[in-house]
Amino acid sequence: MAKNTILASLLAFTVSSFVYFGFANVYSSGIFNREAFLEQFHSGVYQYRILSGYLLMGIYHFLGSLPLDYSIFRLQFINSGADPRMFLSFYILNTTFTILSAVALALLSHTQTFVATSSERLLIPALGIFTIALSQFVIVPYDCSSYFLMLLFFLVFLKYTANRSTGTFIMLCVIMLVSTLNRESSALSLSLAATLLYRKSGFTRQSWIPLAVLTSVFVLTYAGMRFTGNSFTTNDGNLLHENFSDPKNLLGLLFWGVFFMLSLNLAAGKPERKNILLFHLLAAPYLLMCIYTGILYEIRLYIPLFLSAMTLGRIKVK
Repeated sequence: MAKNTILASLLAFTVSSFVYFGFANVYSSGIFNREAFLEQFHSGVYQYRILSGYLLMGIYHFLGSLPLDYSIFRLQFINSGADPRMFLSFYILNTTFTILSAVALALLSHTQTFVATSSERLLIPALGIFTIALSQFVIVPYDCSSYFLMLLFFLVFLKYTANRSTGTFIMLCVIMLVSTLNRESSALSLSLAATLLYRKSGFTRQSWIPLAVLTSVFVLTYAGMRFTGNSFTTNDGNLLHENFSDPKNLLGLLFWGVFFMLSLNLAAGKPERKNILLFHLLAAPYLLMCIYTGILYEIRLYIPLFLSAMTLGRIKVK
């Protein structure tokens, strides 16, 4: 397990470094300076994704205290107003959480309920890493951290289903709270929990009580941030027509379909494919919101679904 975890970490670092320093980013180039970032991420729905925003600015200010010569990175930007220090802050933040996501995937692949050969235990985390890297043409501060927090929730939840420990459940509640402070896609962790609980115990007291508590943590955190901000903004407009007419968004929709089918074909068997289908059904609110207000060309929106489905397809529920 240690060997695979180290290899997955090194792969995540290497791939992320090539993506950030080897390719010119056109799509997100407008936010590579402090003023543009603060203007975008302190307005609309972005203002409630606070955790990684603070982490990003913390890294930015820390780098400002170091005598760095940014010319050594040989960074070239499409946008003339881009700040190398801001770009490097994005790289450090997202690469760190990509590595942590790789570690979480490697640990998940070595849990007792994960069905795989020794080669598959390495290849599945590697596929997750490359998929995350593929989505990084859209650079934001909260995606990679949200993947890690979701995978961490998944890992701890598997432990909870095995021992039903109060301490483990409290840890789950804390992860849910922190995840929601980071991004509202933390609701997908509830879909994961509901899938595993239903498949393990059916609709019984053992299933709905912990799910109700976790849902309460999500709702209270989500609503609390909006009460604090005196706004209940949940999206930035209707993009339904553009998502089914713009060629780029149609390409994004194709990506969603292909990777959904890929997760089904990677599943260990029929029961595991049912896990994936049930998870997507329970994730319907997230899916519908993405189609209504998200930009489907930004394939990052499907990454948490794919990571969850890929690992669910290998979990043997007893």
